[in-house]
Amino acid sequence: MLDPRVEPALLGRYPADLVSVLLESYKEVVVNYRLERWKPSELDAGHFVEAVRRILEHELLGSYTPVSSSLGSFNQSVLNKFESATGDEVFRILMPRVLFAVYCVRNKRGVGHVSAVSPNKMDATYIYASVKWVLAELVRMCSALTPEEADDLVSLIVERDVDVIWDDGESFVFLNVKLKAEQKVLICLYRKDRQAAETLRALIGYKNKTDFNKILLKLKSAAKIDILDSGLCKISPLGLREAEKIIMS
Repeated sequence: MLDPRVEPALLGRYPADLVSVLLESYKEVVVNYRLERWKPSELDAGHFVEAVRRILEHELLGSYTPVSSSLGSFNQSVLNKFESATGDEVFRILMPRVLFAVYCVRNKRGVGHVSAVSPNKMDATYIYASVKWVLAELVRMCSALTPEEADDLVSLIVERDVDVIWDDGESFVFLNVKLKAEQKVLICLYRKDRQAAETLRALIGYKNKTDFNKILLKLKSAAKIDILDSGLCKISPLGLREAEKIIMS
């Protein structure tokens, strides 16, 4: 998920406790986004924002709020404090405003509080891209790597992940052509549980109905799905775990 050079690059400039919280919260955002868990992905971004706020305090103010202490609300006065400090404008202006936007989406759009807008892919994608940009900028600005190495590492961080499925309302295509039919069934049920066998067969483009039913029975015997009396297929906790491994790989 992250190049092994990222952590030592950051540790060369920032305290270990801040780097640990930063990278752990980053991984949580990425994992939940890839698994299409929009609400957890957006919630975890709040931890990332708090970690980077402390890094900015360390960078611009010479000291930072301990991880064990509350930061307080993120507002205009915080932005003003960063902007009026001495340092590169990436730390003073650009990064704080990106973080503030993430903070607002997280707090104002039905993630941390009740709202008319529920957690959704659009908001989660904005947060996901913003988090990747911030981490890439930290690496670029703070590492002791050569310009060529830093550019390579930043490119790896911001490289766009490819979804397992291309589903735009018109097309439904598995982008990983190496997936087996059993794996495709699990992914379909992971994204939307309780689907009819014929619906699943159509989604994965499996032509032979008899052979497809054998695949479903094989998954059932392995306790990865259940086939209800109504004919609907339902993914089990074991199947969920396997589907997540497929998606993350």
